[in-house]
Amino acid sequence: MLPGKMSHYLPQARRTVANRTTRHENCAVFQAGQQVRVNLAGLRVKNVTFQAAVTDAVGHIVRRVSEAPPVYLVRLLFSFRGVDEVEVPAERIKAS
Repeated sequence: MLPGKMSHYLPQARRTVANRTTRHENCAVFQAGQQVRVNLAGLRVKNVTFQAAVTDAVGHIVRRVSEAPPVYLVRLLFSFRGVDEVEVPAERIKAS
């Protein structure tokens, strides 16, 4: 490559790398009491393993449990075999 073309290419490549964000930075921040929908598919809580079909359970944010990675305690609208509160990673939560 010619030096002039390479110098033109490198700043563009640096911009692309600089604009990348991690998955955790893309996650929304949820507030206590906010109604959400959570994907519980495959999660195990106490003695309950949620089946693949449980992808849109309704609940409310109780509080943030962990900063990195962001995890929230969610109180579910319905109890699943006695489980009505679950700790859910932010990427499995969406506002409703």
